[in-house]
Amino acid sequence: MNDSVFRSSIPSHIKCLVRATQQAMPASVLACSLFLSPQLLAQQAAVLEEVTVTAQRRAEKSEDVPISITAISADMLGKGDVQQLSDIMKLTPGLRFDNQGSLAQPTIRGVGTAVAVSGGGSNVGIYTDGFLSPNPFFVDSELLNVESVQVLKGPQGTLFGRNSTGGAILVTTVKPDSDPRAEAEFAYGSYDTKSAKLYATGGPSDDLAFDLAAQVRQSDNFDDNITTGSDEAAAYDNWMVRLGARWDINDQTSLIVRYTHTDTDNRTAVTPNGFEEDGRIYSSALFWGGQVATDPDQVSVNFQPEFLAESDVYQMTLEHQLEGAVLTSYTQYRRERTHNEMDFDFSSATFFHYKYDVNSDIFTQEFLLASDSGSALQWTTGLFLFMDDNEFTDNQADQGAGFVLNGGSGTDSRSIAAFGDVTYALMDRLFLTGGLRLSYDKTQDAYLTVAADGLGGITQQDVDDISDTNLTPRVVMRYTPTDNSSVYASYTQGFKAGLLNVGSTSVDGIDVDPEEIRAYEVGYKYASNELTFDVAAFYYDYQDLQVATYDGPKSLIENAADSRVYGMDAQLRLALTHELSVNVGGAYVNAEYENFDRSQAWEQCLAFTGCAGSPYGIFVPGYVEAAGFQMQRSPELTANLGVSYSTLIAGGTLDLSSTFYYTSDFYFDSSEQFEQDSYELLSARAQWTAPSERYSVAVYGDNLTDAEYRTQVLPQQLGAMSMWGAPATLGISLNVKLN
Repeated sequence: MNDSVFRSSIPSHIKCLVRATQQAMPASVLACSLFLSPQLLAQQAAVLEEVTVTAQRRAEKSEDVPISITAISADMLGKGDVQQLSDIMKLTPGLRFDNQGSLAQPTIRGVGTAVAVSGGGSNVGIYTDGFLSPNPFFVDSELLNVESVQVLKGPQGTLFGRNSTGGAILVTTVKPDSDPRAEAEFAYGSYDTKSAKLYATGGPSDDLAFDLAAQVRQSDNFDDNITTGSDEAAAYDNWMVRLGARWDINDQTSLIVRYTHTDTDNRTAVTPNGFEEDGRIYSSALFWGGQVATDPDQVSVNFQPEFLAESDVYQMTLEHQLEGAVLTSYTQYRRERTHNEMDFDFSSATFFHYKYDVNSDIFTQEFLLASDSGSALQWTTGLFLFMDDNEFTDNQADQGAGFVLNGGSGTDSRSIAAFGDVTYALMDRLFLTGGLRLSYDKTQDAYLTVAADGLGGITQQDVDDISDTNLTPRVVMRYTPTDNSSVYASYTQGFKAGLLNVGSTSVDGIDVDPEEIRAYEVGYKYASNELTFDVAAFYYDYQDLQVATYDGPKSLIENAADSRVYGMDAQLRLALTHELSVNVGGAYVNAEYENFDRSQAWEQCLAFTGCAGSPYGIFVPGYVEAAGFQMQRSPELTANLGVSYSTLIAGGTLDLSSTFYYTSDFYFDSSEQFEQDSYELLSARAQWTAPSERYSVAVYGDNLTDAEYRTQVLPQQLGAMSMWGAPATLGISLNVKLN
């Protein structure tokens, strides 16, 4: 067959996708995929993997749930080389996952916290196996033995409660199984990155099973310290282990208990470099004789920063089948400890070092009662209790002096909520859903202050308690024109709890009101064996935003009036043939502040004579009117494309996959001073599995175009510091299974 005949035999929809991919045009890829004819799709014999979702607190098909959801299976996680939770950004339209130091900051459709302060939490609820994980230090966890990840977009205030104004991320792990099996994976990659994973499960009977999951990951990482010459400036050494047991007590009752321990030694998040733009270096260290690094693969610090974290999590799930309903109890205790130590002048100068410790003890209890599926009336009701005792201490060392206690605080947060949600079939294909949650939150705090001369000792300063009562309703109308499709319109609300600023001094006991969001959404969903397609348009009325201003290494959270957000997102999964599948998604988000008259801005001083009012260096804080400014960490456009191809070779199966991610430019701050340009990330993976399926070997690469991009910028009086994403990396892995 000559070349022209071969090209003419290729279906037009595949030609379109190939051209769009070669041109790196996400919008073109989406357009090619959206207008495929039903007749063409019917000719395909492939079947897409179905991911069960629990967005309405029961197991359902995604197309039956009137919420915009990105559901990611274990297979999709593997092909996308997703190692930890923040990596799902590459597969989820409208999601960003950044950091502020060692604090994780997920943002969905422009809604995300400015600084996830200790005791405050984020705007996106993170749940693992139904349990809330509220501590931002431990949110970006390793995904170990995960069955699926669901990203729920839009406020989830009715069914998930406080601090889910942007949405929720649900992680489901594999349950212990009495059938014995084991699996191990070993990987090695760039920058001497080594990892090992182990999973084993089994039991003495069908009613009793145990499992063990463990992982260790180590790396020298990509940053070199130009001051000390070390090539391990941002190295990490992380490990975790999870033990589980499942006991089917009788035909109606089952019990699952889990214990998880994590140990993190990760310098990456606390080893920044300087921020450079238009040839200017935003650092005062130049005036003190310090050397500043601004290249993405370099840092300049004169001591070794540290981020150490340790977590012990105990969880118990008790489920009992009643007549016509299921009662589930979720009981959790979390003991979490962190230690952060940073060179806060981010230079070779011996000028300002800072460290702080956060200890958190969290207890949650939820009772959930849900109707069995299949009836005309579906309902869910529950009670939720949350308790968080949080201790914060900070120390600083100026101009080479030793660390001294600078202050601290103790914050006790309590929340109790009752909720209910009902769906009724008005007629054969028309459903009405109504839900309501009543929440009561209370926060107590006491600050430790230190005399200015360091001789007056430590004084405890009590702060007035704050408390709030919130109602978060949900109303949805859903219509199913066919067995495979549905359209819906919804109104939902959410709130982020009020808080007290946690810092080294009481700042006059400043408290922060809850932020509230009202969301309107219309959407369409379609699902068949070969194709799933979701599209949604939304509008948010977002009030009393909690945003951050900075004073040295400390942040002050305050309410910043209102904003509005609107946009559209879409995602599609398509099995072109039995061997070839495509997933593509895109999001347009217009997120702007409406009336924000005190957005912090920084004026750069070029000489000390111009720095009156600034005790250290080159940035003098001020304020600007930010109405009409883009909300921070809110790119207008994001898109993702994934392609997967399987074929038989050498008696085994060869799986080829690639993932492309695009984001338009955005700002790290609310005053549009610190910008991240648009960038693209490309990853690829090739895996060969033996005919027995007992072992497989894979080679993979991330950021193959070697894009340079920041994951955070933190401005303060000493200048602005940057954290960078990883450059191009390669790796190889071996997986072994024993059944």
